[in-house]
Amino acid sequence: AARSLLAAYDRDHGGFGGAPKFPPHLELLFLLRYHQRTGDRAALDLVGHTCAAMARGGMYDQVGGGFARYAVDATWTVPHFEKMLYDNALLLRVYTGLWRATGDPLAARVAASTAAWLRTGLGTAEGGLAAALDADTAGVEGLTYVWRPAQLRSVLGVADGDWATELFGVTEVGTFEHGTSVLRLPRDPDDWDRYRSVLRRLAGARATRPQPGRDDKVVAAWNGLAV
Repeated sequence: AARSLLAAYDRDHGGFGGAPKFPPHLELLFLLRYHQRTGDRAALDLVGHTCAAMARGGMYDQVGGGFARYAVDATWTVPHFEKMLYDNALLLRVYTGLWRATGDPLAARVAASTAAWLRTGLGTAEGGLAAALDADTAGVEGLTYVWRPAQLRSVLGVADGDWATELFGVTEVGTFEHGTSVLRLPRDPDDWDRYRSVLRRLAGARATRPQPGRDDKVVAAWNGLAV
C-alpha cells in the first residue's frame, strides 16, 4: 500500500491525482504510521510536502484557521469553500502527528489554529461541534473569504496592505473570480509581529462581512473524530 501511494504521488504539488484535489487525510495518517513502524523517510517526506502544500494554499483559511472541503485545482490554490468537521478533525490529527514526528513549526501552527477554529467556528451552545459551514454566503461562494488588493489596503493601510498583498499572493487579476483572490502563504513572513497584527485586523474586518450558514446538527461520529 505504501509503495502504491508513493507511485501515485504528485511530486510537484503534493497529494494524489489531479483536479479536483481532496485532502488525503487517511492516506497521510497511514503513511505517518508506516514511517513509525519502518523508519521509511520517503513516507515521512511525502506527508511533510503534502501538508506544507495544503497549509500554504488557499484550501487552508489563512485568517481564520481550518480547511475547506477540497481544492478545485491541482495546486491547492482555489477551494470549494465548504468546511466540514470530519475533514478538519482528521487533518488536525495529521498535522499533530507530523509535528510530533518532525518538530515542524508550520505543522504546529496549523494544528493549533485548526483546533482553535473547531471550537470557535463549529462549537455549539451545548458543548458539541456542528457539522459544517456552507460554501457560499448569500448565494455567492467565497464571499466571506476572498480579497482584492484595494480591500487589503483599505483595512491595513497602504504599507501593510501592500506587504500583505505580496505575502498572501493577492493579485490585481485575482486567483478566484471577478478580480478577487484567495489568501495563500507561499512563504513564511519576514516579520512575525507584523504578520500577527495583519491577521488580527483582517479577521476583524472579515467578521463584519456576511457569514456562511452553518449546519448545526451534531454528528456523534464526527465529534468523536475531533475529540
